[in-house]
Amino acid sequence: MDSNALAHYLSKVFSELKAGIAEEVIFQLKEQGFGLAGTPVGQEKLLTDKQLCEHLQISISHLYKFKKANPDFPTYPMDKNVRYKLSEVEEFLKFNQKK
Repeated sequence: MDSNALAHYLSKVFSELKAGIAEEVIFQLKEQGFGLAGTPVGQEKLLTDKQLCEHLQISISHLYKFKKANPDFPTYPMDKNVRYKLSEVEEFLKFNQKK
């Protein structure tokens, strides 16, 4: 086997091995209840208005105006307070940017 053929064969083998390992890691994470971001499913931290605004780098007034204009904005009401899941807010923002 010449060196070019050997290099091509080894490249193919390593590529298949890499894909197999990636599939197995994703499978194991899902089996253990972890999302792709590494946060345990159902255990994502709920954020306050201030925390969400800091993460998104916007003002609180901008958040309130945006929520008023988008009544389906994902929130978790808790008595007089409201909380947010960052993953849901980011998904909502991605979807609404396409409009």
